[in-house]
Amino acid sequence: MLATLPPGREPIGCRWLFKRKDDGRYKARLVAKGYSQKPGLDYTDTFAPVAKFNSLRSLLALVCENDWELEGMDVKTAFLHSELEETVFMEIPEGLHTDIAAQNKDTAQRVVCRLTKSIYGLKQSPRTWYGKINKFFIDHGFQRSEHDHNVYIHTIFKLILLLYVDDLVITSPTMHDVSWIQTLLHEEFEMTDLGPLTSFLGMEIRRTRPNRTLHLSQTQYITTILERHGMSASAPVSTPADPHIRLLKSPPEVQADSINCQRYQSAVGSLMYAMIGTRPDLAFAVSAVSQHSTNPGPTHWTAVRRIFRYLSGTKTFGLQFGAGYCEGYTDADWGAGEDRKSIGGYAFIINGAAVSWMSKKQGSIALSSTEVEYMALTQGVKESLWLGELLKDLGALQHQHEIRHIQCDNQGAMALTKNPEYHARTKHIDIQFHFIRQHVDSGTIKLIYCPTHEMTADIFTKPLPRPQFHKHVLGLGMGDIPHTEPSKSRKLNTPDLYLITRHSRSPVRGSVESHR
Repeated sequence: MLATLPPGREPIGCRWLFKRKDDGRYKARLVAKGYSQKPGLDYTDTFAPVAKFNSLRSLLALVCENDWELEGMDVKTAFLHSELEETVFMEIPEGLHTDIAAQNKDTAQRVVCRLTKSIYGLKQSPRTWYGKINKFFIDHGFQRSEHDHNVYIHTIFKLILLLYVDDLVITSPTMHDVSWIQTLLHEEFEMTDLGPLTSFLGMEIRRTRPNRTLHLSQTQYITTILERHGMSASAPVSTPADPHIRLLKSPPEVQADSINCQRYQSAVGSLMYAMIGTRPDLAFAVSAVSQHSTNPGPTHWTAVRRIFRYLSGTKTFGLQFGAGYCEGYTDADWGAGEDRKSIGGYAFIINGAAVSWMSKKQGSIALSSTEVEYMALTQGVKESLWLGELLKDLGALQHQHEIRHIQCDNQGAMALTKNPEYHARTKHIDIQFHFIRQHVDSGTIKLIYCPTHEMTADIFTKPLPRPQFHKHVLGLGMGDIPHTEPSKSRKLNTPDLYLITRHSRSPVRGSVESHR
């Protein structure tokens, strides 16, 4: 609506965006220049309703295991549905002429648009949309998960919904319950029914329902980033990181120019989205190269190109759910960083494939391998507790207990969680890491010893030689797109890969030691 601009206020700008769609139609959208909004005046809080990727993968693991229906929906012009709480003034859009604006052009009073509903571009638009859709779900009997506020559960109709801005994942044991919520959504919003979910946020979903398996990959996205960065014709390699090369900071006298830094950061960012989505095998390599984004040198570029070369041979590689088992791993590499800080990592597997993983440099220098493993174990326990509560919300009570069985390859760290016998040598450890003791004492967390050569999380702590790397990759539940009937062993699409079975995790053509 048109209004007179009050004294002391400045309207935000706007512009038209024009696009020609793939089907030949033309699309025009008016967007606000939200970067000119002033906090406390034009907006207060901001929030984007995005579900955690860990929640999405956990849900897909349960969908595959229980053979639930899986549907997708999209809300058209989602940000235009909700009312604004703040008073926001915007300039009159280009091409819109009014008599009032012409009459007041030369006067002190300035006529502008006063927004009553949100539009695209405003900083608070995602938050107001979330308030609208959240109220809709609550009014229709859904309960919001307190462990991911973008997951909704309806216990009567046995429905689970996952929200990512304006995209919806809907799952239920029966199609009748799915149709019930789809009808309500069509009545309230303008929706697009996507049918059985085959892609979500650039991830391709391939189900084989008779075998209760599900393959999650990012083939198209990986193809796109390889072409974008000129690596589509590169020669493939079998591992994303060279175990014989250690990345060091560039000397201070050598400074990369801004264009080189921008290209490097763009390449690392492209790799990071693949790693966050479906590629835990990239976690250590991407974490290592991302630490040099402010001043990349030739060796850092070589490391980035190696990751792309690895991806060029494993485009169709992804997470393969359906094996049934559920377990967790934590590991650390003592003093592996250039600054002598250690690298820690964990992985949690549901229905045969990883749903949560991390590779991260620890924040402080550890004085012993026991200390560094203890710190890594603490991070893994925190993730295990969160995953357990999420699985409880999703109704997977069996997996809630299984996911809290964590495997560790350091007996000293395990002993430290059970008793204070190492107090004289560990009294300096920050108190925040000792919270694990109460969970072990109460039985919430169960620690299991795992031999080092079977530790799947080792892949997140250091660059590994080819046999060990591929062994742990299969331990994460990764594999190629199934083209035939699933078998007990799968082969990676990389050169000279040893065939490894999922249960034994040992090479068929000789042991790991024999190929060192």
